[in-house]
Amino acid sequence: MDEKRGTPESAPQDTGAKVSNLSEITKDSLKVLEYFRYTTGTTLDCAKATGVLRNSITWYVAEFEKLRLLQAVCVKPDVQTGFKAKHYSADPSQWARVPASELSLFQESEMKG
Repeated sequence: MDEKRGTPESAPQDTGAKVSNLSEITKDSLKVLEYFRYTTGTTLDCAKATGVLRNSITWYVAEFEKLRLLQAVCVKPDVQTGFKAKHYSADPSQWARVPASELSLFQESEMKG
């Protein structure tokens, strides 16, 4: 019993978990971004058109919104389901204009009087 138990060296290196290849994730995310670049639609529309799983698309959409590559342009009833759904676009010309928020060095009361 020379073998030590509980040390990192004795821990199994291969857990047997199936981890997706990074290139597959990149390919799918690029498919989603390309779809929304030329088409305004819901995540369900994108899933039907690209073949990417819808739960993956919703994750990609959230990440693209954080990176400001994608924006929800309107909320209206979906053609397939009839329920209200966000319609996304990666075309900046369709995005809502948000005024740039600048930090003020002075408070509003100091500026008025």
